[in-house]
Amino acid sequence: MKSWSRFYVVLFVGIAILFGYSTASAEEGRVRKVPTVLEDEVALMLSMHPENNLMINAKIITSSETQVAIRINSTETERRSTDYTDWGTDHDITLVGLRADTNYRFTALARLDSGELVQSQVVNFRTGSLPEGAPPVEVTKYTDQSEGGVTIFAPSSGNGETFWGVDETGEIIWYLHGDLSLSNNPVVRNLNDGRLMLLLNREVRIISFSGEILQSFAVPSYHHDAILLDNGNLLILANATERVGGKLLQGDVISEIDDRGNTLWHWSSFDHLDTNRFPGNLANKIVSNGALDWTHSNSLHYIAQDNSILLSSRSQSWVVNIDHASGDVNWIMGRGSYTSESFLEKLFTLQSGTWMASQHAAMRASDGDILIYDNRNESEYSGDVYNSRAVKFSLDTEAMTAVQTWEYIAPKYTASLGDVDELPGGNILLCAGGPSGGSSGSNTDAYIIEVSGDQAAETAWEMVLSDTRVYRAERFSWSDLSVVGDL
Repeated sequence: MKSWSRFYVVLFVGIAILFGYSTASAEEGRVRKVPTVLEDEVALMLSMHPENNLMINAKIITSSETQVAIRINSTETERRSTDYTDWGTDHDITLVGLRADTNYRFTALARLDSGELVQSQVVNFRTGSLPEGAPPVEVTKYTDQSEGGVTIFAPSSGNGETFWGVDETGEIIWYLHGDLSLSNNPVVRNLNDGRLMLLLNREVRIISFSGEILQSFAVPSYHHDAILLDNGNLLILANATERVGGKLLQGDVISEIDDRGNTLWHWSSFDHLDTNRFPGNLANKIVSNGALDWTHSNSLHYIAQDNSILLSSRSQSWVVNIDHASGDVNWIMGRGSYTSESFLEKLFTLQSGTWMASQHAAMRASDGDILIYDNRNESEYSGDVYNSRAVKFSLDTEAMTAVQTWEYIAPKYTASLGDVDELPGGNILLCAGGPSGGSSGSNTDAYIIEVSGDQAAETAWEMVLSDTRVYRAERFSWSDLSVVGDL
């Protein structure tokens, strides 16, 4: 393969009349393309994404095979670069992670088979404005302890129509274009491989950061949660109703489905949980079909180490561990009040701390502890009801004992909604996104907070969304967006 002595990418300015192009920004006359002139062996062209003002399409054509990356710079942001493409002569890159109404400078970097790196002249391009409906975002704290990255969420309960991504300083740098049918509580999941999974209304959709739909599962009857297994199948939560002892109960079922909608595995709370247990008002609440909201589960988490599933049942204030092979309940976290005797052997004895209540988002952390967003609506501990928190428990499944190992009290009580995740570096991201309720101040702002995972649990980063509900928030690294540090 031939080696190059130079790399010409010349902006079209002086010969604009000849080619009939304008160098005006996308906001000035909505000119879509800012071309360059092919003079020797490389041509670079930038154009606004046709559906998204924060994405730019870059095309680089080379006469010999190269790997290509784009360096991104502006006076307002750090200098970053995309990942390198595969080898080829025709390279297409969708640039994501850009701020609105910002003048950027782009440089093409070509890596030759000889290892030589050559670069183009700078190409200037201005992004467009945010679409209508952008949420009110304010980052109130950002420290060196933060792991950084992009936080993605969608407002809940009719407050928004899309998913939004916010950088460390609170600037919106990503949104999802296209027609979306959001559920009342939309969810985004990080698949940790450059893909996002969206929980929409009657659909679970897997996309790239450029918005390309990679896979879609039609799931007309699920609620709250779904997770993608390593085998490519989907675990989903759904409701079922049965009449037990003269009471009509609404409980949860879990199904494993393939991409054709075939059910490969099924689990029912009616077969495995205590149908005589009604520990508080949530379990006795009558829902629209006239049934009691007996379990009201809200999260699933798969544990590969032992092929088990964590189920968070809000109405029961229980976290249940289920054997994925047999469907049997391995153990139950939570208080034992109102529990039938036959289930008591499945419960842990809590040796220190306090049990969660009316919780969300149970997951296994990297140290083996169970991490939970604890709303505490129906806490049995005096003074704890209006103190929502993130909390961790260490379990001894041989002795059936548990200890509370960590907690962080949220800045507001959340009567509903809520999320917590462990970040790759050990920090914890929690979303106190639900309303507080009249009895505790009627705070309707959403707080998305990153805290350190040590015992001190200091706030590393905090974002507030005024008068907005957010069910769950997810953190993505810049490399998830195929954007790396400066090359």
